[in-house]
Amino acid sequence: MKYQPQHELLDPDYPVPDEDGELPADRSDAPDDAYVIGEPASTVLVTDGGEKGKKRKKRGTKPWVMPAAFVLSALFVGMTVWNLSRAVTGAPPPPRPSPFQVKQALYLGVMRVDAYKKVHGVTPETLLDVGLSDTAGYSYVRIDSQRYVLSFRVDGPKLEYDSNDPKASVFGTPGQILTLGGTR
Repeated sequence: MKYQPQHELLDPDYPVPDEDGELPADRSDAPDDAYVIGEPASTVLVTDGGEKGKKRKKRGTKPWVMPAAFVLSALFVGMTVWNLSRAVTGAPPPPRPSPFQVKQALYLGVMRVDAYKKVHGVTPETLLDVGLSDTAGYSYVRIDSQRYVLSFRVDGPKLEYDSNDPKASVFGTPGQILTLGGTR
């Protein structure tokens, strides 16, 4: 069985030291445009097939790069100007609610007050007791422990509900008032 050194298993062309321990000398038959790599000065030829003195083909940018860079730069400048103008002027005002949306908001407020009245037996002292804020467009007046007047107004007509009036006569059926998806 022949002894095979470890480096021959990885690279069979790896130069093997002579019996006296010296590596082979540089190859004199290597072309001038060969690359020298590695410790033992192994040579590799240029792969593009070029001859010595011949200029290599210059790799330029692709033709689409410059127009794309210009478009992206213009988009960046435009978006920056738009964002700065929005930061200075503020966000646009929200749209005004429709009369049907005002009616829905008042109905939901009435439902909260009635739920509080059902649990505690009396009407709440303030809107904060039912979790509604005065700044949300609601106004509340407690007449006595069983009667109240709730109104809602946001940039439009004011809609009021008196607890003595039946809900169906003011709002209609719950199915009509809680219909989602459209404004009436």
